[in-house]
Amino acid sequence: MDKHIKWIVNQWKREKWFVLLMLVFTLASSAVSIAYPILFGRLLDLLKNILGEPAKYPNPMQEINRIIWVFVALGFAQFITGFYPAIRGWMNIRFENFLRKYYFKFVLTKDFRFFHKFRTGDIVTRLTDDLTDYSKISWFLCSGIFRAVNSFSLIVFALVVMFSINTRLTLLSIASLPIMMVVFYFASDKLYRNFELNQKAISNINSQLEMSFSGIRIVKAFVSEEKYNRFFDKALAQRFKTELGVVKLNALLQLIYGYIDYIAQIGVILFGGYMAVKGTISVGTFYMFYSYLGMMIYPLLDLPQLFVSGKQAFVNIDRLEEIKDFPSFYDNWRGDIKPKDIEDITFQEVRCTYPGKDEPALRNCNLEFKKGEKLLILGSTGAGKSTIANLIVGLLLPDKGEILINEIPFSKIELNALRELIGYVPQEPVLFTGTIKENILMPVDEISEEEYQIAVKTAQLEQELASFPDKDETLVGQRGLGVSGGQKQRITIARALIKRPQLLVLDDITASLDAENEEKLWEDLNANYPGISAIVISHRLSTLHYVDKVLFIDEQGCTHQGTHEELVFKNQEYHDFLHEHLKE
Repeated sequence: MDKHIKWIVNQWKREKWFVLLMLVFTLASSAVSIAYPILFGRLLDLLKNILGEPAKYPNPMQEINRIIWVFVALGFAQFITGFYPAIRGWMNIRFENFLRKYYFKFVLTKDFRFFHKFRTGDIVTRLTDDLTDYSKISWFLCSGIFRAVNSFSLIVFALVVMFSINTRLTLLSIASLPIMMVVFYFASDKLYRNFELNQKAISNINSQLEMSFSGIRIVKAFVSEEKYNRFFDKALAQRFKTELGVVKLNALLQLIYGYIDYIAQIGVILFGGYMAVKGTISVGTFYMFYSYLGMMIYPLLDLPQLFVSGKQAFVNIDRLEEIKDFPSFYDNWRGDIKPKDIEDITFQEVRCTYPGKDEPALRNCNLEFKKGEKLLILGSTGAGKSTIANLIVGLLLPDKGEILINEIPFSKIELNALRELIGYVPQEPVLFTGTIKENILMPVDEISEEEYQIAVKTAQLEQELASFPDKDETLVGQRGLGVSGGQKQRITIARALIKRPQLLVLDDITASLDAENEEKLWEDLNANYPGISAIVISHRLSTLHYVDKVLFIDEQGCTHQGTHEELVFKNQEYHDFLHEHLKE
């Protein structure tokens, strides 16, 4: 079975009762539409016969009333099936809602390599534009396919009636269908390529917009508005070109289909009219043929359109499946041991390389960390300090060596259970659209007001909140543009503390704190979270006063661990590093 058909069948299985309801409505709608010409044809023939041979119909009104009552019944059935388009639209939205949640769930399970390959704007396009609008996946799953089923059943029902009346005239009516299929066959590959290029162009546009808006401060600071205008114009020109290609190809196919069908229509009218004049068929029969021919024009165009919209939907399905199937080291994670605390962390000759890089970011790292300790990681820029933090949190995996948690190999640990014990503050503070309080409370479902206030006070955010008119209900704006860099950092510290972690991982957070606030932070941290462990990355010499041990990464990537005093007197490179880089 074709992979796209299999994908569609799987979606239908999940909604099988709704799909069955749609099928019943579709067939009922087609049957009601087919019945009208039959009744009108019989009514015309009946009226002609009554006028031509009245003796055969002693009670003509009885016959006419019987047909009228059938019309009434059909009218009621038409009213019921009139809800069919609304149900179809509702199903479109239902599929769209499920698929967006389904694929978004997979995006959240990916590791850093996924986000290195796929840009934000591209991912947003796949989860929005690829799913919605005409000829996109959610529309095709229901409206696209069931419109074609409706058209196909309408044609089949009409052909059954038409073949029962006159075979030659019927064959002339459907002569255009094979020609349409041949035309589509030769155009199908070009359709797929055009749709794929168009969706990529849309992704580029959204990525360009995302970069421009998220970095608007930099754009303005460097007076680069015109440059970004040119970037956007170039991306927009590419999208215009690909969309125009899709429109041209669709218009050409519709034109060809239309002319083919109209030629067949003219032939049927001439041939059927001739038969009616000669008396081979009745006027009512000719009316039925003419009605069915007009009724089949759009269905005959709808069937090729199914393949056109299907090609576009298949492109979008492939794009969604691409992000779902992109490999992640979480996919094969089999760790099932749930640590209840973090007694110790050990790195044994750990090496880690980022994708697309030849040189490892971390070489032969050895580290020993015990519960309750506070460890400072020092080293020059690019030495691998943040890489160690990411390895501990499980955002990266080592290429070589082994990480042990409580003397258990990292691969046997359940990551979510480990992360529940860790409070992580990244080097680049990330805030989500919403209020300050919503950002702080993000890691927890419920928390007491007392615990919330402790986290806020420890993060040195209390006075900052008091200065805002809306206090902690202040909106931070897109990516935290509504607050300063230092305020963003303190909000992320409060967010890390709100769940009372056993281990706090702070990646260069003191860059946004002055010496006084840093001192208060450590005082409140020790007072309000006694016994908490901490791994700190910092370039500030004063941080050495608040930690127990230091892990120094030298220029060769070798690690040296000990107290500050031990390293100063025993390691010349550490002494030189402090002298050169940690001057205040």
